[in-house]
Amino acid sequence: MKRTLLKDWKTRLSYFLQNSSAPGKPKTGKKSKQQTFIKPSPEEAQLWAEAFDELLASKYGLAAFRAFLKSEFCEENIEFWLACEDFKKTKSPQKLSSKARKIYTDFIEKEAPKEVRRQAPQITFNTVET
Repeated sequence: MKRTLLKDWKTRLSYFLQNSSAPGKPKTGKKSKQQTFIKPSPEEAQLWAEAFDELLASKYGLAAFRAFLKSEFCEENIEFWLACEDFKKTKSPQKLSSKARKIYTDFIEKEAPKEVRRQAPQITFNTVET
């Protein structure tokens, strides 16, 4: 079941990458004002298929995944994850307090502007604790 789900996500993300020009750096030519996008190398994209962490560590991969989640109407999940990752790296107690409050008001509080599904905060809490 897990392998099938992972394969399905890889297929869907691969399709999205091939049919999207969303991720990448804009590059403009002198003759054309229309922007074109530089896509990641096939080697970099292959790394994404092998390890989800590689996808998230790549600016192109993260942009593609964010665009994919947006197309699935669940972009708030990656935003929540990024906010939690930033929180984990924070050393200052004052900043920890303000970031925790912001995460709560943005993602966890009932009817928050970017409310994540109900189980996500508990899953994240359990992950951060280990």
